[in-house]
Amino acid sequence: MSLKSLLKDPLLHFLGLGLGLLVLFQITGNQESENSTVIVDRETLLTCLQYQSVAFDREQFELFLDDMTKREIEDLIAEAVREEILHREALALELDRDDYIIRSRLVQKLRYLSEGFSNDEIVLSSEEIQSYFENNRSNYDIDPFITFTHVFFNAQRRGQENALNLAEEKLIELNESNVSFSESSNHGDRFPYFVNYIERPPQLIASHFGGSVADALFQIAPNTSIWNGPFESSFGFHLIMVTDQEPERMPSFEEVINRVETDARAAKARENTELAIQEIMNKYDVVIDPNLIP
Repeated sequence: MSLKSLLKDPLLHFLGLGLGLLVLFQITGNQESENSTVIVDRETLLTCLQYQSVAFDREQFELFLDDMTKREIEDLIAEAVREEILHREALALELDRDDYIIRSRLVQKLRYLSEGFSNDEIVLSSEEIQSYFENNRSNYDIDPFITFTHVFFNAQRRGQENALNLAEEKLIELNESNVSFSESSNHGDRFPYFVNYIERPPQLIASHFGGSVADALFQIAPNTSIWNGPFESSFGFHLIMVTDQEPERMPSFEEVINRVETDARAAKARENTELAIQEIMNKYDVVIDPNLIP
């Protein structure tokens, strides 16, 4: 039989088709076998734990995993297997395509990875901490505050003139009787807010008493035996004992060093993350459609 007639033989065509199908089955069968195998090891569980907690401190999770009970490990294995299988099926169905939510989550996860692995061991020198403080001094200003108590006379209920007269008479009584801070609640009317104000900022005082009263109170020298007033608010008249007051001030470095160090480490961590992301971005060429820019 000639080669030409052999190539036309139907039996040879059938055998060739069968061989091709066999090879294709072997290839796809092996791929399916590989895709249907889920391997769970210690690394798998550590990864699962870290992603669940959105933290990437391997040493900490090593200890955490070692402390887990048999039942907890079994539950974690079952969860990891379930997650892996559903993930593979979702990818097989191409559910990740054209989904902006998944795209955002993947970007977010990469950021978490960059933060976790680039910021595990941040060590700052004392000079770096000091420099951060100098460059961010305004963040550490201590707000003014005041501590006082008051005796209130309600002008809406008693009338303006009567409330003022009662306040003036009570002022003499409070000072002559040496009425203390803790005894103020035994005198006067009920105020809509508080009787005692402990280390409160001027903004809060102004919201309760009005701006003019707040300004006046911060001019009073603290004294635990002197009552001052009357001061008029939109509610009535107040007799006030100021026991402590601090103006706005800038603290020394030593006063806030622990807070500064924490903030400096956080700033360094953000810087490291941005550098890590920039290194990734540098691997890509970006082409912008010129028609987008007028």
